[in-house]
Amino acid sequence: MGDANEGLFTPATAFSRQRVQRVFHDAVVGATDAPRAEVTAALGRLLYLVHLAIILWRLLDKSPRQRATTSLIALVRQVLPASALTLRLPQARAIMVAGDKLFREALFDDSEPQRSSSEP
Repeated sequence: MGDANEGLFTPATAFSRQRVQRVFHDAVVGATDAPRAEVTAALGRLLYLVHLAIILWRLLDKSPRQRATTSLIALVRQVLPASALTLRLPQARAIMVAGDKLFREALFDDSEPQRSSSEP
């Protein structure tokens, strides 16, 4: 849609996307219950992706007063604590890392993981 050189997902606006993604990464790294280093960057990107999905959801929400968006945010808040516990399971971490690889490949043209500032 629109000009290929303008818009939200062009290389010229990458700085903005990276800045927002960095906020999620820093929140994960600074959390008191931060996950192991191998999933820190993946979790930050996953939370960024959820953030983008909620924005898209809100833009498409046709419910009165965007009630569905408010309910979705409440649901995400309810799920997050259980998700933190789930990340302690090796299989859940492996699934997240595999999903992160797809996310990077599809949206960042990058299939190699970027090292977290907390990783050696």
